[in-house]
Amino acid sequence: MLGAPAAAVLKRRYGPRRTAVAGMVLVALGILLMSRLDLGSCAEATGGCFLVLGAGFAAVMVTATAVIVHQASVDTAGVAGGLQQTAMNIGPTLGVASATTLMTLAAPDAATGRPPGDGPRWNGGAFLSAMGPTLSALAALAALGALLATRLPGRAVETPAPPPPGAGGGGARALAPSAVSRGRRGGRRPPPAESR
Repeated sequence: MLGAPAAAVLKRRYGPRRTAVAGMVLVALGILLMSRLDLGSCAEATGGCFLVLGAGFAAVMVTATAVIVHQASVDTAGVAGGLQQTAMNIGPTLGVASATTLMTLAAPDAATGRPPGDGPRWNGGAFLSAMGPTLSALAALAALGALLATRLPGRAVETPAPPPPGAGGGGARALAPSAVSRGRRGGRRPPPAESR
């Protein structure tokens, strides 16, 4: 929750592409750092990993939502928002399933028994030995996401808005303040305003 306002500011300042790429790099780094944790890791190290991971997720989610909604027309904004929410629900489900599968493949002989209804039991060493390679693979997947984020739109270039109709006095150019002050410094006075 704390990262969302900061991510919105970063997106406005640096654009969606840079914000999403930086976010995905932080996600990959957080996961990679988690893959190096062991039984002796302190709470600060674990919390630091989650802090990096959370900062990356905040940047990515805020940016992805803004890009999807802003790129959709008014007629399709509801559909675009619905598809985005669907992807945000399916993505974590597939991620957890993939991580569980990778952990099972990384430590196939770690199961010490299967009590009824409880599933396989792993000891702490087997769990950590499977967690390292699994998280490394997920970090590589997040790094691939950072590469894909380079395809997002860059920072929008602001163009000056055209003057409203009827403004500008029939096509007469308004003098810039520097032109008026140059006239005063040069000994010439601007023409007096007509009084009615």
